[in-house]
Amino acid sequence: MKIIILIIGIMVSTIGFAQNQISGFYSLSGFDGNVDCNIFLYKNGSYFLELSENVTDDIVESLALSYGKFSLTNNEVTLIDKIHNYKMRLVLENKTLKVKQAFSFLINKRFFLHDNSIIDETEFISPNINAFMLQKERKSYNISHNKLIPLCLGVYEDGQGYKLSIQQNNKYKLEFKNIVLSEGKWCRNTNELELKDINLRCSFYLLINNKKLVSKLLPGEYKSCSLIYK
Repeated sequence: MKIIILIIGIMVSTIGFAQNQISGFYSLSGFDGNVDCNIFLYKNGSYFLELSENVTDDIVESLALSYGKFSLTNNEVTLIDKIHNYKMRLVLENKTLKVKQAFSFLINKRFFLHDNSIIDETEFISPNINAFMLQKERKSYNISHNKLIPLCLGVYEDGQGYKLSIQQNNKYKLEFKNIVLSEGKWCRNTNELELKDINLRCSFYLLINNKKLVSKLLPGEYKSCSLIYK
């Protein structure tokens, strides 16, 4: 028993050491005009991925794309999203992170280490959001809206940057300010629309309503925004 406890202790210490070694602020700067993409790896094993846009010299707008836990195995960093549970994989190469699996626009891109002095995680997102809660909300909606609502093919927008194209061949493309976040196949279950992402290998959901779609939840979206048919 003591040997097992010792082994577990060594494993935990090794994981903690590895996380400390790669913790820091990594950035993919100016990949789309004034937009940067940043990854914060914290010493406690948490991560935060954001899009950051320099609107003016004094104003910076950010979108929290993903947050959760990360781990390091050999030279591969795995990020696991807290809400949707999808995985992103990056390869550690000389203080850079090369993307192997992630959002569409990040594939094969390289993040560079800018600062390794960050220590504490900031509370970014409401801790009350989780996959089980979202599943219950979708189920409840389908029960209360038991008549099939027509789904209009075409483009839906929320006015804040999200744009979703639902195509006739069951393909879709989700953009945020012209940056492709997700693409793949769509299908519907009564009045629930499922987006099956080909890169993240997970699904995102929306509720079908009268010429609008309600997010439950799209990547980077945490308040159930409505996308209106255009």
